[in-house]
Amino acid sequence: MKNSFIRILVAVLVVSMVSLAGVNTPSFASVDDPMSYEGEVNIGSQTVNETIILAWMAKLLVDDHTGLETNINTDFAASSVLHQAMMGEELDIYPTWTGTQLTGILRYEGPNLPGDESFRMVKEGFEKNFNFTWIDPLGFNNTYVMAVRREVAEKYGLEKASDLKPYAGEWTIGGDENFDTRPDAYPGWSETYGIEFDDVLPMQYSMMYMAIAEEEVDVISAYSTDSRIKKLDLVMLEDDLEFFPDYSAAYVVRMELLDEYPALKEILGMLSGKIDEATMSSLNFRFDNGEDADVIAKEFLEAGGFLK
Repeated sequence: MKNSFIRILVAVLVVSMVSLAGVNTPSFASVDDPMSYEGEVNIGSQTVNETIILAWMAKLLVDDHTGLETNINTDFAASSVLHQAMMGEELDIYPTWTGTQLTGILRYEGPNLPGDESFRMVKEGFEKNFNFTWIDPLGFNNTYVMAVRREVAEKYGLEKASDLKPYAGEWTIGGDENFDTRPDAYPGWSETYGIEFDDVLPMQYSMMYMAIAEEEVDVISAYSTDSRIKKLDLVMLEDDLEFFPDYSAAYVVRMELLDEYPALKEILGMLSGKIDEATMSSLNFRFDNGEDADVIAKEFLEAGGFLK
């Protein structure tokens, strides 16, 4: 009788603890206790504001919900370098964008696809070819967008990307490190629009905003969630020929890691669909104004109830 009472009391306490848990905090099967996990997880990102923030979110989630030790490296210059690091098992997790890897790694050259189809293709392609998988997208699409200074837009009547054609032959365009070579960037855009600039300058991501502010370039291929578009009062030109593909952000994970630590899929998936463009832009704004990425990530996760 006494043992029965104790079992009932324990059951009541467990139910109470579950009821008090935050709505975003995952519950795991008792056979797989992530707090008992042992080992290391290596997380990486490009030197891009939002990917740095997202990498820190992943680290903090893994730190909080598992017994694993995490290492983070946010100094990778390009998505292709991240991919190679994963291939060499130097990394286990990194945030990226569907369109970037669909065209850059999988070499897709077909017509633009809806966001859900792009995600399906990269997920299936990465699983088949590399034994990596994708966690469901985070909720925002950070696509390329041609941007000019407001005075330039007003002077030349620029509203859409096609409007650049009469002037591009004498202008310079700036983009990120791989902008001049990737098929989903300048080469494909130039062919689609029939527009060639006098000069194309690939540069470190943050430098292109400095370059357009200092009038060293006339146009930049900006990222649509970048807070500096608003800060510098740049005008985004409509992609009227709908060239740029979907760039939904998501985490890529080595499948061997999930085989060993299956709860990580649910832990990283806590953020799926939870970050929209406006939210990511506001987080980027904080980073661009000097706040530390780990602080930004932690405050976002705490506010959303993602940490215990």
